[in-house]
Amino acid sequence: MIKKRSDYGIKPPRISVICCLLATYVMLSPALAATSIEAQREIFQQAQRALELNQVDKFRQLLGEIEDYPIQPYLIHDALNRHIKRASTKTVSKFLERYSEFPFSYHIRDKWLSTLAERKDWKNYLSFFDNRDNTRLLCLSFQARLKLNEVENINEDIRKVWLRGYSQPSECDTAFEYFIETYDNATEVIWLRIEKAFQARRPNLARFLSKKLSEPDQKVINLWYRAHQRPEQTLTKLLDAEDNLVTRKIIVHAVDRLARRDSLKARDTWQTIRGKFHFNQAQIDKLAQRIALSAAYQHQPEARELLIELAPELKNDRAYLWLARIQLRSQDWPGLSATIKQMPDHLSQENEWRYWLARSLEFQGYESESNRMMHTLASNSSYYGFLAADRTNLSYQIEQENVTLDNFDHELLLKNNPHLLRARELFFLNRLVDAKREWFQALRKLDTTQIKQAATLASRWKWHDSAIKTVAKTSHRRDYSLRFPMPYQQEVMGHAASKSLDPSVIYGVMRRESLFDPLAKSRVGALGLMQLMPSTAEQVASSLGLKKLNQADILKVETNINLGTEYFRSVMNRFENNVSLAAAAYNAGPLNVKKWLPRDNILPADLWVETVPFKETRNYVQAVLAYATVFDKTRGKDTLISSRMLDIKAQY
Repeated sequence: MIKKRSDYGIKPPRISVICCLLATYVMLSPALAATSIEAQREIFQQAQRALELNQVDKFRQLLGEIEDYPIQPYLIHDALNRHIKRASTKTVSKFLERYSEFPFSYHIRDKWLSTLAERKDWKNYLSFFDNRDNTRLLCLSFQARLKLNEVENINEDIRKVWLRGYSQPSECDTAFEYFIETYDNATEVIWLRIEKAFQARRPNLARFLSKKLSEPDQKVINLWYRAHQRPEQTLTKLLDAEDNLVTRKIIVHAVDRLARRDSLKARDTWQTIRGKFHFNQAQIDKLAQRIALSAAYQHQPEARELLIELAPELKNDRAYLWLARIQLRSQDWPGLSATIKQMPDHLSQENEWRYWLARSLEFQGYESESNRMMHTLASNSSYYGFLAADRTNLSYQIEQENVTLDNFDHELLLKNNPHLLRARELFFLNRLVDAKREWFQALRKLDTTQIKQAATLASRWKWHDSAIKTVAKTSHRRDYSLRFPMPYQQEVMGHAASKSLDPSVIYGVMRRESLFDPLAKSRVGALGLMQLMPSTAEQVASSLGLKKLNQADILKVETNINLGTEYFRSVMNRFENNVSLAAAAYNAGPLNVKKWLPRDNILPADLWVETVPFKETRNYVQAVLAYATVFDKTRGKDTLISSRMLDIKAQY
């Protein structure tokens, strides 16, 4: 038992084990269990507040009142977490042993390792370090081994971290210094990392590393750096350079960099310089592929021939896909048919290219074969399935099939899966990060039937993002009530009506953006149901005459939907109510969409969407359009996906 006041700065009472809790829980009558669990939730929240206010005696008392509550150990965790820097090794060891099945044990070990490193307690650091995939902690383990003189094979371990083309945490500096001082071929591995840094587009790291080399070598790296920053000018100066291994690498790197900015200029420069140096075949192939693909990304007219001329072994998936998209954009239907048939099976059998093969056959007059393929595709409730159905005048296949029977024993499911039970309580108490960790740890232990049942439970609790992610782990795709819920109807319908927007499209945007998680935060900082960047939210709020917003304001459901729909209305206005363009602009910004417009002629929307250069945006637009079609079905509407896909003009 955990008893010492010094362990957490408090004295926790006796803690019951989780199996006893579950046994008690399932023996209660349903009404009593519901009352008891609600009371326990309230006490848990009171204990949280007492801990935050450092009301030690009150916290101890409340903790003792909920010994049988499934997530009571989270309060023990919170207490330890607050006082981790004063905890003893014995206390933490017992805690990690007792609660090893809880997801928080992984994360608190992380904090404990940092604490041990701060204390310079290297012996205990190594005893607690579990070889986790964390570079900072791994490098601290190197420091520990060096301090304790446990250096057998250490350079081989450090070498794996050293040979990364990105800057590493400062905790690695000590290990790196030892590595360079003691490694037999230090100069060689410095050069290897410099080359990786340039490949990873980290020229400043490469120049920093060059300080460890001789002065002549530093001059070479400075040249390479200039080639990275100003490839066109540097290539001109390299025309008369000495033909050696490093010069050739610099030239290849510079041409590659130039191609990413101006593929045709890179092609012309490469043709001029190629015969003056003895490039190997791998370098020649790399640049041929890079120039062709960059020309495709940049929508250069020459891209088609450049891709066609690639040797068969250089035609990777991207080459086939971009050649097909170029032929689509130019409506070269015979060429498109030939390209699709040359694709590897894993590409040609995707719905995307089955649809476009059928379309190309239609334009070439093979209507019978095209219709047969379209009929097959129309059986799918997907973007391409809906497009195929429209072309063949078939109904959409959106028929509800429940993922699991409504009368399954959910109490038994919770009883047998402590992670699920804890996830439910954490979700109801708005500890969403902890809830998701418990939930997805639980799923690893469930069979397919139980996963479906868990998805149903999450949906009943209105935990929509987890329900959607959970059912996605199965092959079941026709429980539309689970996969396409319509929460926050009052807010969505109200703001859609006031801004003359289609509610189904707004629901499509929300599902794609956040899976209806109101507290969603992306890696780049987008917030809430409609994933608004703070700068965008502030700009829209200002246009509406609202006060300056903080992050908490943007995450509020009402505010987020108001601002998100207002921004969507603005991009609809910008692109003349073209939903395809508005969805693309919502994802990638209006300026990018303007760059992607056809140069002169009008393009059908499905052709334009298919040739959007950004895969993320391409998939985004397709998803929003398909999701809106499903939401229409829920709303009792029979809107055709093609009715939302207006032709794309050259100017807006």
